[in-house]
Amino acid sequence: MGLLRTEGFTKLLELVAEESDTLDSAYTAALHAATLGGRLKAEVGLGALSRGESVALAELRNTGARRHLPLVQDTVGERMVLTGTGRLRVLRDGEPAPEGVLEIGRVDWDGGRPADLDRLWDEQQRAEDAESLSLHAWLRARPADTVDTMVADLRRTLTHVGPMRVYIGDRCYTNLGREHSNLVGKSVSAGSEQCRLNGIDGVPVERWTAHDAVFVVCMSALIASGTPSRTEEFSGTQLTAGRLEAFIRAKITSYDGEVTAATEQLPLVERLFALAAHARRLRPGKLERGPQIYRTVQAMTINKQEQFLDRPVTSADLPAAFAAKVTELLPGADLDRPDHLVAAWAQLMPALHGPTTDDAFTTGLEEVIHGLVEAGTESTGSHVGMSRGPRDITTLSALVAAGSPDPGHWKTSDYYCCVVPGQDFTRRFDRAPEELPQVVRAIAARMRWNGWHFMPHASGVSDHPSFADRDWFYAPTMPDMTEWTSHHHQGHVANGVRHAIRVPLGLTLAGAHRPGIHDFRLMRTDGETYGVPELRAAIAIGRVLQSVYQAHADRSQRTGPALVVSDFGNTWYQRRHAPAAAAL
Repeated sequence: MGLLRTEGFTKLLELVAEESDTLDSAYTAALHAATLGGRLKAEVGLGALSRGESVALAELRNTGARRHLPLVQDTVGERMVLTGTGRLRVLRDGEPAPEGVLEIGRVDWDGGRPADLDRLWDEQQRAEDAESLSLHAWLRARPADTVDTMVADLRRTLTHVGPMRVYIGDRCYTNLGREHSNLVGKSVSAGSEQCRLNGIDGVPVERWTAHDAVFVVCMSALIASGTPSRTEEFSGTQLTAGRLEAFIRAKITSYDGEVTAATEQLPLVERLFALAAHARRLRPGKLERGPQIYRTVQAMTINKQEQFLDRPVTSADLPAAFAAKVTELLPGADLDRPDHLVAAWAQLMPALHGPTTDDAFTTGLEEVIHGLVEAGTESTGSHVGMSRGPRDITTLSALVAAGSPDPGHWKTSDYYCCVVPGQDFTRRFDRAPEELPQVVRAIAARMRWNGWHFMPHASGVSDHPSFADRDWFYAPTMPDMTEWTSHHHQGHVANGVRHAIRVPLGLTLAGAHRPGIHDFRLMRTDGETYGVPELRAAIAIGRVLQSVYQAHADRSQRTGPALVVSDFGNTWYQRRHAPAAAAL
């Protein structure tokens, strides 16, 4: 396979550095590098700068300084470099560059180097250092067992959430990728010496670096302000007490809360944790009474930000072609009433559990799922749409009711993913038709793995001892909209998954809500990023799919016998797409 493959992150950084070499303005070159050629929002890219570097960047803008590419021996003047993690660094005159950086250029101060640059830079650096030392001092004053618990809690959380990368001064803390990882995650095991948390575990705090103290305190407070996925909301930026306090205060405001006078009087760290606790208390109420919550994902740095839609999603958000499809299947159904939709599908479910006249599908249920995903894909201008779930919902429900850990040990083959390539996407394989079924199978395999990955938490048994060494993530609960996701994840690099929408779909099983059992996803390999209208459409489509899944689960739990989804496997995809490809 190769038609959709992207250059990958390292090659992209080289391209950005080359592009910056064509820019005369030092500030313009710096901004181009910080935003990775406009692929990353400026507030995220510039958020990676230290306070001193931010002062220098402001001077570049104010003075109109020019950029020159330095010779190897030329170290006079400030330099701009791009690190292997995609971070812009502004190095002060004489400061050595880290290893493996890409040169963006040397600053040519046309009117002379600003006289107060060093003073301003030093002031900001001292303020940053003082803040770090105060957090270090606070941590030194805690009992040893309290500190040990904080480190253990961080290690456990980072093991079960998505990758992130934060900066503290000139230090990077990350579990993203193999080359730079120094925290537990996909590339570093929980017991590895490579994990920085293991390097400080059990070590007296006075022997820690101030950077490590800041990471433990600030990351703990950040997580305490909401859900475990908060870890990703500072990804790609500086994690400092000042930036964190501003972030949590903004969350309190977005949750319709206020900060009490008593909290304002607290010392810095106590204030951080008090603010975090207040935000955490306010969040559920906002979710209950507010409009749909979602996340925007800047995939170049895996920066994820919680957002709210300005009004509830309704059937009016359904694309016309998709709404017509549903109306054809369920004439008269109230598309704004989830209970009505489930009831309408329930009436059809006995027939859907039986065979269909379309030889491509084993049952009517599989035909309906495919038809809805197909309509959702085409009507949103997507290249591929998909929806995953467990093959045997009857057995899953029974095991969940019994509190059994068995579902968490199912194989990836116990899950399916209905992947539907759009017509435009399919035409891209005219030159290499044999690649289409390979790509579709690869996407389906990855999505089946997601079902496996989330099941311990989704089925409510993640604390079972049998999962102590099992790789699992917290099941997703909110929709997200991702841009430029095609340069980190191996599968996304191979298949050009550039922009995407994910809508997690929970189910009521055994009397309780089980998050992330199913989902609905859309992707584009190029073209425009998804916007809020497409996100709203995807959420509305997801609700229709969720009602199908719930009606299927209800019938399976109530009457049986079990309907095990058998379509959407490798053989099925090869049979569906290979004949058409061979005829081209």
